[in-house]
Amino acid sequence: MSEKYIPIEIKNVLSVDKLYSLHYFAYSKMFSFEGEAHNFWEIVYCDSGEADITDDNNNYILKQGHAFIHAPNSFHNVRPNRSNTNVIVAGFNGRLQPLYKIAGTVLEISQNERHFIKNMLSESRRVFSAPLNIVYQYSLDLQKNAQISALQNIKNCLECLLLFLLEDKAQAAKPADETQNYIIKQMLNIMQKNIETKITIQSLAYKLGYSSTYLKKLFKDIMGESIIQYFIRLKIEKAKSYMSEGIYSISEISEMLGYDTLQYFSKQFKDITNMSPSAYIKSIKETGILK
Repeated sequence: MSEKYIPIEIKNVLSVDKLYSLHYFAYSKMFSFEGEAHNFWEIVYCDSGEADITDDNNNYILKQGHAFIHAPNSFHNVRPNRSNTNVIVAGFNGRLQPLYKIAGTVLEISQNERHFIKNMLSESRRVFSAPLNIVYQYSLDLQKNAQISALQNIKNCLECLLLFLLEDKAQAAKPADETQNYIIKQMLNIMQKNIETKITIQSLAYKLGYSSTYLKKLFKDIMGESIIQYFIRLKIEKAKSYMSEGIYSISEISEMLGYDTLQYFSKQFKDITNMSPSAYIKSIKETGILK
């Protein structure tokens, strides 16, 4: 006689069943938006730079790596607080009552949670026909022969992101101790001061008096990326700032940031931004909002 299997019922904490918008905006500092209110949820994630967020009558600063959830019908706005501020915006709806616990507050996004955001953007490019940087876009149109599975991947990633954020709220992560925070602060300071030169993990270890292995692990655990990845991104953000000034040539910017060749600078710039330096400058001149 065969045994009878007894399943466990899986109950949804939340579910997303409608997607209204999915954008990636790269703002110049002159960008402005009058704000809006609508009957669906919206999450805003600051990928780089810094943005001012309005939620009803309250104002917040959204720094790199932070997110904010607007509840339905709340008036909200986002404004770049500095040049080269990149923001991801998604509008959605569904059975989402638990989100009121985390709406209206600044949320810190972990490396794991960033993975879901990155996948949402990647999948959106497989399924939607329009660019992701259209400000006044009231429908998401599908590509011909679009991979419909990408829509479910976006839904799954968004639900996972929201579930992780709810868990973060329920059990706040243990903060790093004061010594670790001080070491990270010193590392960031050294990188910022040497942004126009070259830097190695070995030189950081020598200056701070810790092993390279320890510094690499500490930085990755707290910052969510490697030391070299962070330093490259720091250089590229500085390059974007120089470009937005419209004073220097691409070659001059490459030299100012300590690159040996223009080709290597252009490769790293495209790896980070998905745009060549010349395309980036052209986009600033034409629209002030980048792809």
